[in-house]
Amino acid sequence: MGHAAQAQEKINYRAVTFVTIAPDKQAAAMDFVRTVGVKIAQENINSGRMTSWSLLRTVYAGVGTEYNYVQVTNFDGPPPAELSPEARDQMYRKATGMSYQDYEKKLTSYLTSGNSVLSRIEASVEGQPPGVGSFVRVVRWKLTQGRGTDYANYIKTQAQPLNAEGVKEGVFQSWSATRAIFPAGDDVAYDATTSNVYKDMAQVLSQGPANPNQGAPAAFAKIFPDKSYTAFVDEGRQLRHQVRQELWRVVAAAGPAAR
Repeated sequence: MGHAAQAQEKINYRAVTFVTIAPDKQAAAMDFVRTVGVKIAQENINSGRMTSWSLLRTVYAGVGTEYNYVQVTNFDGPPPAELSPEARDQMYRKATGMSYQDYEKKLTSYLTSGNSVLSRIEASVEGQPPGVGSFVRVVRWKLTQGRGTDYANYIKTQAQPLNAEGVKEGVFQSWSATRAIFPAGDDVAYDATTSNVYKDMAQVLSQGPANPNQGAPAAFAKIFPDKSYTAFVDEGRQLRHQVRQELWRVVAAAGPAAR
């Protein structure tokens, strides 16, 4: 069987909830989230139930989206079991002075919808964690039928080292790649995402170097001297196609755990 000591690689998860807040309720909703919602998130982080939480506003989402805010929760391993109603109420009262029922009633008076996606984090490059004001460029991908394992290998062995170089060179702040767990299947709009975090709009829009001996091709050649950057790009095209790209801005955030 091989070594018992060879522990299985730890898998972390991310939950994303898509939310709509009516224009006339946005100011009050933001006030509530920043003064009360963040306290609940921080309490969940401090008690080890999640590692980070953020609320983001869509910046350029175009037409056809049914949401204008996105809640992102990261977990250390799988999402934890739900608390009992008593324990949950106790936690909400401790963090905010409100019962869970009162908190939910207030929150749902602002939100008009919410659908969620649970994903596993395939690979990431930790850098500066996104804070209020950070921008996140999210690309959604549909994978080529039957190529899921190849895609995971491509992300972990080639895309991850290349993006680590991008973080090191200050092109962006951090990077992550996820694979959707629920929902999944032929019917869903996307199977995977890649996210790049930027400190501001100037960094989002900064053009890569025009010189082919700089930027991503040069970084790739440095990391993989015996591989072709063109072949890497071609492999990416064979494994997946881009469904949609959006830009979000962080408007509220909690984490890491208070020491």
